[in-house]
Amino acid sequence: MRHTTKLITLFIFLSVNVFSQKPAGTPEMLDKVLSGVVTVAVYETDVAMKPMGFRGSPSDLAYSKALDLSSSKSSGSGFIIQQNGKYYIITNAHVVQSASNTDGSIYVYTIGNKKYEAKIKGGDTFYDIAVLEFVLPPGSEISSLKFKTAEPRIGEPVFAIGNPLGDYPYTVTDGIISAKNRVRSGIGGIFGKFGFIQSTATVIWGNSGGPLVDANGDVAGINSQIAFAQSGNTSVWQPQINFALQADIAQRLINDILTNDGLIKRAYIGVEISRDVVDDSKAQYLLGYSNGPAVNPTPVISGFIPGSPAEAALGKYKGYTVMAVNNEEVKNIQDILGIFEKTAPGQSLTFKLSNGGQTATVKLTTQTAEASENANIGDYALSLWGCRPVTQEGGLTLNFFDRKIYSSYQKTATEDILNLGQKNNLTSDVLFNSEWLVVGAGLLAGQNSQIWTVKDVTDLGTALRLCGTNGVVDLVLFRKGTNPSDDNNYISKRFVLSGRDYVYKQTLWY
Repeated sequence: MRHTTKLITLFIFLSVNVFSQKPAGTPEMLDKVLSGVVTVAVYETDVAMKPMGFRGSPSDLAYSKALDLSSSKSSGSGFIIQQNGKYYIITNAHVVQSASNTDGSIYVYTIGNKKYEAKIKGGDTFYDIAVLEFVLPPGSEISSLKFKTAEPRIGEPVFAIGNPLGDYPYTVTDGIISAKNRVRSGIGGIFGKFGFIQSTATVIWGNSGGPLVDANGDVAGINSQIAFAQSGNTSVWQPQINFALQADIAQRLINDILTNDGLIKRAYIGVEISRDVVDDSKAQYLLGYSNGPAVNPTPVISGFIPGSPAEAALGKYKGYTVMAVNNEEVKNIQDILGIFEKTAPGQSLTFKLSNGGQTATVKLTTQTAEASENANIGDYALSLWGCRPVTQEGGLTLNFFDRKIYSSYQKTATEDILNLGQKNNLTSDVLFNSEWLVVGAGLLAGQNSQIWTVKDVTDLGTALRLCGTNGVVDLVLFRKGTNPSDDNNYISKRFVLSGRDYVYKQTLWY
């Protein structure tokens, strides 16, 4: 739940039957649920994020003590589930993705302010979900929550529970489910998300990862995002518009994480699909492109990962517009991404393509996405930029070796190479005069900045998949053989994927 997320929505009010009264057993239900809710605190962080009997009344315990989070670097909310006899904590990935790998980095506070060390079992940044496990077994004060199995209904009462602002543990707000199956953009629009329910149960920073429960105390969703409307240069919080990852999707993801070495099971295709989006505020500037390559607002097949299923099946259709996938019409990158995310490894995909009046229908069989596939995406991008990995021992070291390839990709875009010490702009000569250790990749500048740690080509490929739909990629580089304490030995290099300023080539690598 990041406050940089912006929402501008046209509301169409539908007549629905809502529940005018709360169930009579609400206080009793909440007494049972609160002992399954925790506060998640991160005490040690890395420089960048990683692409994770008789107890009395629990509510009395919850309010009897205040949490001491004064020494934590960040905090959020979470809740406890039990699977195969073991307790796990569910929260948002963005709550813990900056935590270091050292012992004592993450602690959770249970009912009555009991503190337990936890570690990341696995997670997924795309869906903003993380699963934590207790280092030592928790005490008898905790209980576990169950996911809702019935389909959520519009107008159904729900309750958001969490620790807003890190200062008000076990806060409960109520509301109704106001919409289903929302498609939400990721943090700052970096990556897509699907399967959200919208509710009027107010949440705010610190509620991230807490449960949205129904009248029976079952988890209807994981609170993940709040909404903002843009008014000029001001973002205005919309307290009646809140989003939670739907229970059925969350449960599927958790099962994957717990049975697949902490990872979500995904299909691998090996395709690059892109779409040009123009910065309307620069329309006059863009008139200069009238005689150059056309700006293409439709999703097109723009590349392939060598040796992939897509290269074998779609290789001769580069430049073709994607009209439909599996008989579902698509109009943008998000539509395609949603279909890909629903595709299990080994399943088939059918593409309906068009180019200059010619049409084609092509079928391919997906493979299982492994770490090596992300590495292939990283290698593919590096080859387009005229550089190559020198070594991955001690981190990913790059050598920019081909100015012709680099210039061909750069096209007319501003170089955008910045010395992070002196804050002055540099020419591309600096890239070709040294070997560079990749510190991170993502988006460095602006209110939507997100940088992920990069230690190898696999990490780079993962970061590219997360931020490619934004149309730009920033690398943070350190000059090998120099003093790492001197900021002047660090640079940032922005790659504008379209090669043209103010034209954002939203790029999906999958």
